[in-house]
This record gives sequence, structure tokens and C-alpha cells, in this order.
Amino acid sequence: MKLSNNLKRACALLCVCLILGTLAVGCGQRQVYRVAVFAYKFDDSYIATVRTALEKQFKEYRDRMEVTFYNGENNQQTQSTQIDTAITRGADLLIINAVDFQSAGQALAQKAYAKGLPVIFFNREVSDAAIKVADNVCFVGTDPDAPGYMQGELVAEMLADNEAFSKYDLNGDGKIQYAMFRAEVGNAEADGRTKYAVSEANRLLSENDELTVADKKGDVLVRVGADQLANWDSATANNMMGSLFRVQDGVPNIELVLCNNDDMALGVISALEAKGYNTKGSRDSDKPYIPVFGVDALSTAMDALQNGKMQGTVKQDGEAMAEAIVKIAANVMENKGLLEGTSYEFDKDVRKLRIPYTPVTSK
Repeated sequence: MKLSNNLKRACALLCVCLILGTLAVGCGQRQVYRVAVFAYKFDDSYIATVRTALEKQFKEYRDRMEVTFYNGENNQQTQSTQIDTAITRGADLLIINAVDFQSAGQALAQKAYAKGLPVIFFNREVSDAAIKVADNVCFVGTDPDAPGYMQGELVAEMLADNEAFSKYDLNGDGKIQYAMFRAEVGNAEADGRTKYAVSEANRLLSENDELTVADKKGDVLVRVGADQLANWDSATANNMMGSLFRVQDGVPNIELVLCNNDDMALGVISALEAKGYNTKGSRDSDKPYIPVFGVDALSTAMDALQNGKMQGTVKQDGEAMAEAIVKIAANVMENKGLLEGTSYEFDKDVRKLRIPYTPVTSK
């Protein structure tokens, strides 16, 4: 059967249109860059602030990036399975807040290296060896010792003169009895906060020549009981403080509380409230009050500061951490250097970036 000239021309035009359309789609499409973000657990208050900030800041790249978040539920086996799943689904970049930061970091970096994938570890510091597995592996975190020093400075400032020291030296022995609420042993941040909050406070108090009512024979701060291993958790800290705190003849056995994070500090404050201490406005009144310090500057902690229930905290900037992670992720996607076009700097000998802390008080 012969086709008419008009029909021939129509068929030819249709074929051309189909070819051009296919080419246009192929040329116009941008490959989506798949980013997988793994939190050690979603219900950690600080990690929640980082995750919220990441979600917000990744929106700038929503036409080019597909970002998926995974909740490790504080279980390394769960998180490792999630990482395997993400790799199988075609992830291009892994951003990992490792559950088992001490021993799993290097294995996770090796797994990514075997698949040719870059990795950004964050918050929970992995070993230098994990970072050195490949040139496209780095860490975004903090100076783990800095908040400890800052807490120590805040304590020394609070007790800087005889009148203030006597106010908080409730039993009048020239010492300050303190309780320490800490997280995991072996976690660099928990270790630094626990050690240096006390040592720096003791150093500054012992060197304060105007402070004559303090007994400087040995340490001015004296720990009550052992470190309370509350593992960053508010409810655990609440239970522990309820068991540890005693009042005899109107004098409490604890005169100061130091916590590795705000969640534990808020749990401690709840336990104190149940015993009539640290109620609203008590810090600046004659109501019973025990100074409590935390780390993170969570909104709930800032409320406690404003309401006179808490003494101080140290800001760990979740938004700044998220911003650094997103900038590095964008550079990786665009095949640029990790820190190209930024003002960030890695540590001298390893690709670890430190987000600074800031002390925060009620004043």
C-alpha cells in the first residue's frame, strides 16, 4: 500500500519530534544526588536540632539532592544495616553520626571506601584512623575539651568572691560538694566535659587571691559519690539525682551539679523541684536553690535559665554544625575540594573540623 505524500510528511515529522523530545529530556534531566544521613538516635535533643537544621539547609539543593534520614535507635547493628540498605539503593554520599563511634567508625569508612563513596562523620567523634581511610572522608564536630573548660570558668565566676562563695557553701566547710552527671565513658566529648569542668574550676578558684573563705587545701570542689553515668538522658539523670540528693537538718549533701548536656541537667532540675529546690525564680531569691550547669543551650534549657531554675550552659551550635555539613556535601556533589569556597579549616594532621562553643549564663 502506498502512502500519500502528506501522510509521509506527517510520519516523518512525528519521528523527528519524538527523537528531539527524547534528546531534550535526556539533556535536560539532572541526575539526582542521593544523600543518606544516619543519626545515632532521633530522640537525642541536640541531634534533633542538628537534624532539623540539616532538613532546612538541604532544601537549598532540593532540585539536585535527594536526602534520606535514618534513625539508628542507639544500636550499631541497626545503623550498619541501614547503611547497607542505603548503599544498595544507590546512595552517593553517607553522612554518619555513628552509634559505636569508638570501634565502628573505621569499619564504616572502609565499607564506604570499598564502594567508592565519600563519608562525612559528625558529632560523635571517630578515630583519626577512620578519617584517614580515604581522602573523601572527614569529620564535623567540636573541640571535645572546650565545653569542660567553659563550664569550669562559669563555676569559678559564680564563686568569685567571698559573699557568692558563702551563699553556695551551704554547710560552711569552705568546700563545694558537687555531683557529676556524665555520659559514655570513652566518648571524647563526655570525657573532656567531665575532666576539665572540675579541673578548670579548681584551678581558677585556687588562684583567686580575693577568695579567702574557700578551703584551698586540696581541691575546692569535692565530688559526692561516683560520676553518675546517665548517658545523656534526662529521665535517667532524674532518677539518679532523686536517689543521690539528701537533705539533713536543712542542709543538702550536694551544693553544685555539673552535667555533660542539658538533657541531663533538666532531669536533675526536675528531681530537685520534687524536693522543693530550683523552683521558678529560686536562683535570684531566697528560695532553696542548687546551681546546675549543662551543655548545648537547648531551648528548654534557655527557658530554665530565664525562669531562674538553672545556672548556666554552654552553647553547642547545631545550626552551625549542619551548615558546615551541607557545604561540604555540596562540594562533594560538585567534585570540589571538601572545604573549597569556605572559611573552615581542618585540624593540622587530620580532616576534622571543629565548630566553636559559647558559654551562656542567665545574665
